[in-house]
Amino acid sequence: MSKDNNIVEEEGAPVEVPAEQKDSFRSFVSTLAQFSGDLSNLTCPSFLLSSVSLLEYRQYWGDHPKLFAAISQGTTPEERLLFTTRWFISTLYGSYSSRSTTVGMEKKPYNPVLGEQYFAQWTGDAETGDTILKAEQVSHHPPIMGFHLENKKAGVILEGHNGQKSRFAMPAGIDVSQTGHAILTLPSIKETFLITLPSINLRGLVTGRPFVELSGTTYILSSAGHLATIDYSTKGYFSGERHSFKASLKPLAGGSAFYTAQGVWAGASNYTDVKAGKTALFFDSSADKSVAPEIKPQTEMGPMESHKLWATVTSAINSKDYAAASKEKSAIEDNQRVLAKERKEKGETQADALQVFELVSEDADETGKAYSTLKEKLINAVGPKAFKEDESKPHWRLRE
Repeated sequence: MSKDNNIVEEEGAPVEVPAEQKDSFRSFVSTLAQFSGDLSNLTCPSFLLSSVSLLEYRQYWGDHPKLFAAISQGTTPEERLLFTTRWFISTLYGSYSSRSTTVGMEKKPYNPVLGEQYFAQWTGDAETGDTILKAEQVSHHPPIMGFHLENKKAGVILEGHNGQKSRFAMPAGIDVSQTGHAILTLPSIKETFLITLPSINLRGLVTGRPFVELSGTTYILSSAGHLATIDYSTKGYFSGERHSFKASLKPLAGGSAFYTAQGVWAGASNYTDVKAGKTALFFDSSADKSVAPEIKPQTEMGPMESHKLWATVTSAINSKDYAAASKEKSAIEDNQRVLAKERKEKGETQADALQVFELVSEDADETGKAYSTLKEKLINAVGPKAFKEDESKPHWRLRE
């Protein structure tokens, strides 16, 4: 296996819109401004494409495998919620800021095709154990990704699904509402955590240097009866810095916070043990670098694995042959339309195309049951605003 560093494009001088593509870029921005509905239905110019699939972004859940494994080492429910919150904050830089930091702008990843797969592994030591990721595009209409991250030795499992609905936001940006959730389970402790997802705000389109900000709130609710509330600021309202957050960890039933945290999710943050009156470093993305996952060589991948599926498009983009990239991308998408038509003629559904996950009823799955219970408790505490789920309320689980 080899380290997967492809998800972060080559570092160097800040990337800008190529001079020969500026007219096309202006036309694209104009189209965005006039478009109504979900922007995922629009075709993005190839020079604005990242050379990775959105499905590969699931790897950011595992950016810091030691922090993920450490969750089960918390000695109290309160400490385990603190460790879960710290691990979650550690995933945000890679997920939403790393590309703007390294190459100067955010680019659009490929839209995963139905049944597309991504597998990765982080090999740990004797104490930490290995962390393994399995992800699959479980729905195309609407677009939804299923994921399963597990460290068996540490006894930590993360599973869930994630989709995105985007719209143009004045004066020139894109707002993305993330649907779905994650459930983190500690089997040996019999404790689960429901994690909701922040909203994404893509800004800087007019300047040709797009970047991501986060807004809204993430909730992390534990089955032990404790709630972490993470509020994001897009304009430095809390600390005077972009990418700011404030977190409060307290009993769900009410009362004072036992931990608080604040700082910059794309940089450094501190936490305070309220009872002890002590403040210490929470997480620092510049000091605690992410760990690149290991993936199979492309020659050993199946045809639906992201790197192999999009290989011709990626090669063209990396060579700056945008005409070829558009042609290869269209060929993949046209083939998907043919397959969708064949499924319809056979009376099959999207679920029939899946190999890694299966569509099940929430009541037929332990994780689904845990989600239903925690969801009800969270809605009772903060209201329905906490959730952005597809109306069909789908649930997928890893195939056995």
